[in-house]
Amino acid sequence: MKIYRAIRLFLIVICLALPARRLFAQNGNGDFENSPLAAAADSRMEKSLVCRFETIGTFGKGDYAPFWFTSNRQGLSSHKPESGYIRIAADGSMILSDDFGVGYGLDVGVAYGLQADCFIHQFYTDVNYRWIGMSIGSREIWGELKNSLLSSGALTWSGNSRPVPQIRIGIPEFTRISLLGSWFSVKGHVAYGVYTDSKWRSRNPDEPYTDRIKYHSKSAFLRFGNIERSPFHATLGLEMYSQFGGIMHNRKLFVDDEVMEEYRLPDGPKTYWNILMPFNRAGEQTKENGNSLGSWHLSLDYIGETWGIRSYYEHFYEDHSGMLGIEYKSDMLGNKDYVFYGLRRNWFDGLYGLEFNLPKEWPVRGVVLEVLNTRGQSGPVYKYPSANVLEEVDGRDGFYTHELYDSYSHWGYAIGSPMPVSPVYNADGDQRFKSNRLLMFHAGIDGCIGPRFDYRILISTSHHWGTYEDPYNEVGRLDSYLLEGFYRLGEECSWKIGLSLGFDSGKGTPIGSNKGVMLSISRLWRII
Repeated sequence: MKIYRAIRLFLIVICLALPARRLFAQNGNGDFENSPLAAAADSRMEKSLVCRFETIGTFGKGDYAPFWFTSNRQGLSSHKPESGYIRIAADGSMILSDDFGVGYGLDVGVAYGLQADCFIHQFYTDVNYRWIGMSIGSREIWGELKNSLLSSGALTWSGNSRPVPQIRIGIPEFTRISLLGSWFSVKGHVAYGVYTDSKWRSRNPDEPYTDRIKYHSKSAFLRFGNIERSPFHATLGLEMYSQFGGIMHNRKLFVDDEVMEEYRLPDGPKTYWNILMPFNRAGEQTKENGNSLGSWHLSLDYIGETWGIRSYYEHFYEDHSGMLGIEYKSDMLGNKDYVFYGLRRNWFDGLYGLEFNLPKEWPVRGVVLEVLNTRGQSGPVYKYPSANVLEEVDGRDGFYTHELYDSYSHWGYAIGSPMPVSPVYNADGDQRFKSNRLLMFHAGIDGCIGPRFDYRILISTSHHWGTYEDPYNEVGRLDSYLLEGFYRLGEECSWKIGLSLGFDSGKGTPIGSNKGVMLSISRLWRII
């Protein structure tokens, strides 16, 4: 009956929303994301056809490539000291009417040292009607409310790993609500897809692993502010991501079970509904429901005529305990209920940041300063009721880890922040994160010197404690540096030549000390 009531409520909301489409005004032009500090503007839904050619080669010394050669590059990178690729891409859009437009893209390449010799990086179609958009296929997506060039990376989705093929429906850009005097803007999405890394997860077929995993995500963001009336903005948002379905190999579903050679996790229509509405009654939440995690976002912006500043906080959570401060509890008698912990539930875990958007004519264009703390994770103790412990004690959230899915990763790289050392660095083939408790300080600077030379500098230092289950004997440390420069050639600056220098200095983490050089050449053709 609850499902039928939820369906009726959903249909009512849709019926109310259809006639309300005229209540939404244009996209929020002038918002912080559209500033020069942000990454290149999305050309979606403009009449265009652009072709690109790019080749990159990395040469290094050490066990791995420098950290910032690998991280936050949409999976188009390798942790190996030497790698390279040649990539050809085309993307464009067509405006079919004032309200309707279509976008498309294809991005393919051949590689050396990556996880595939040939790859399809992006292949997608976008359809937009007024303020509603749908994207089908695999395309690059960056973290919410973060500078993709200078940030260390968002915690739930950062652009660190390869794109996930999916069907994504929602409001892709902040859109103002005219009914409320254009003071409020909203954006959000719902998506389902499939992870493509079954080959990587099944590298050791005799070990426990899960493959053919399904993908789900959803988000909702509310922004208060109107750039035409006030330079101040405030944004509150929620992201929820899930791994569900798939086939387990060589695992136990429960502690007392026998090891099953193969077990198919729930994957029917009801599972898709349950993962969309993940809150079940106490006692009904099981591991088979999937791995749910996400982030709360809060940002405060000032947008002046020539400069701007943003302060932001992102709180990462595993399941509902860190999300709402609520936990399922049980006792020796089998009674199950919710317990509300409030702000005591590891709210100091998160990413804190400042972003400065400086005048265009300055040689320094943008500055980002960040602190990341993931040491709390609801405490070090997790215990089921027993003779000595009368009630369940819920701690050890284990960021980015899961009992059935091993890790929140794609092709071995963290889907969220790259700062917890990704499983691809595990020499023993373990698919779990071995250092998800850390404290990081990060700075990023970019700018331009003259009309043709761009540069970027990233500096990060992080201290690692391992995990609660397997702590390091001594606190590990990793210092990573990137110095990157690009020079543009041609009358329209369509050629770009890049040189990057990367350095790592570390002790007590798998990455260790590395150094390397990256060379790149790219060409852009604007056909339309």
